Amino acid sequence: MGSKISTSNKKELTSAMTKWLKEFPGNLICARQIWYEGLGGCGIPNPADMAAMEEVLNGLADWKNVGNVRYEKFGGQNSWKRV
Repeated sequence: MGSKISTSNKKELTSAMTKWLKEFPGNLICARQIWYEGLGGCGIPNPADMAAMEEVLNGLADWKNVGNVRYEKFGGQNSWKRV
């Protein structure tokens, strides 16, 4: 299992996430949604995958962490809002 993008390659991960987020129509996102919809992930992302994606999100100037938000598909997730 895994995704089409290696979460251990920070440069590749940042590039893929940034590109996908620019086209993302919403203003609220969680790492799990990025895993499945943005990176083509299969299976449940492991804690290292989640941490890598959240680290990238924390470094993006146009996204701000807003804490735990409940999603119908993903349950309660640490989330970011477009600013």
